Amino acid sequence: MSGLEQFSAITLEQMQTSERFFPMAWVLWEDTHYQKLKSDSKVLYSMMKNRLKLSAKNGWVDEVGRVYIEFSNAEIQRYFNCSKPTAIKLKKDLSDYGLIYEYSQFSNADGQLANRIYVGQVMTYDAEKYKQERLERQEKAFQKRIEKRQNRPRKLFLRGVSKDLTGAVNNFDSNYKDSSKTDFSKDNYSSRKTEKNSNEFSQSAETYQSLSKDQSVPFVEPQYYSLLQVIADKYNDQMFGFPDVLTMTHNQKMKIGQYLSEGYVTSSEILNMIDRIPKDSPSPLAYLLKSLENLKQERQFEQKRIAHLNAENYYSMKKEGIENG
Repeated sequence: MSGLEQFSAITLEQMQTSERFFPMAWVLWEDTHYQKLKSDSKVLYSMMKNRLKLSAKNGWVDEVGRVYIEFSNAEIQRYFNCSKPTAIKLKKDLSDYGLIYEYSQFSNADGQLANRIYVGQVMTYDAEKYKQERLERQEKAFQKRIEKRQNRPRKLFLRGVSKDLTGAVNNFDSNYKDSSKTDFSKDNYSSRKTEKNSNEFSQSAETYQSLSKDQSVPFVEPQYYSLLQVIADKYNDQMFGFPDVLTMTHNQKMKIGQYLSEGYVTSSEILNMIDRIPKDSPSPLAYLLKSLENLKQERQFEQKRIAHLNAENYYSMKKEGIENG
C-alpha cells in the first residue's frame, strides 16, 4: 500500500459538512436478550430508527401520535446486497424481537400501498441486571471448576519440592474444616499471638531469616507448603477478575507463608479472609495481604501490651517483697 500522502483520509471539514451517519444502540450488542439477533438486523433497526426523523418532519404520524416509516424490500436488498427472501427475513427477525411492527395498507383505487413500519423501543440498559448476570456467570464457572477438582489428584510444584497431593484436604491441616460447620466469627480471632501448640506452628521462622535475605522469593519452611497449596486453591476457586481470572503465583504464596510461619495467623483465618474478599475487588491479593498485615499488627500490639503488664506486675511484686522483707 502507498504512503499516507496518497491515502484518502477523512478531514475535519468533511466530517462537519459532508459526512452522513446514523447512531446504533449499544444495548443491541450488550444485552443478552439480543445476543442471537443477527448483526445485519441490528444495523437495519438502526437505519429504520434514524428514518423516524424524516417521517416526523414530513408529518407521517398516525391518529394516536405514533410515527411510522416506509422501508421497502428493494431498499434493504440494495443496502445489504442481499436477495429478497433475505431482506424479508431481516425484517421478520426484528418483528420477532418486538423491534418493528409492519402494518399492511390497502387502497380501493390503487390496490396495495407500501406497508407502514412502526419502530419499537429497545430494552433499557440496566446496570444492576448486568452486574447480577456477571455474578451468576462467575458462580456457574466456579461450580464447574469445583466439580473438575473433585477426586482429581494434584501435583504440587514448588522450588526444590515435588510431592503428590492425592489425599483429602483435611489431612493437611486440622484447622481447615468445612466452613458450614466452623464458626469464623470475629470473636474467634484471638487478641494475642497464636499459641504454637499445633503442627502448623511447631517451629518459628526466625531461625531461617538469615537464609532468606539474599533470595528474591521469601523463604518458608517446607512444612507449610501443603497448607499454602490449600490456601492457593481456595483463592483461585474464587475466580477473581472473571473472565480474566487472577490466580495466585508461587511468590505470592510464599509471602502468605511468611505470615503463617511467624505465628500471628492460622490457615483457617486466611481461608476466612479469602471468603470475605469482594468478588469485584480490583486487587484481591492486595486486599488479602492488607488484612493479614492488620491482624499481625493487632497481635503484635497485644503482645507488647501483655509484656508491659507482666513487667509491671513483676516489679510491683518485687517491690512489695523488698518492703515486706
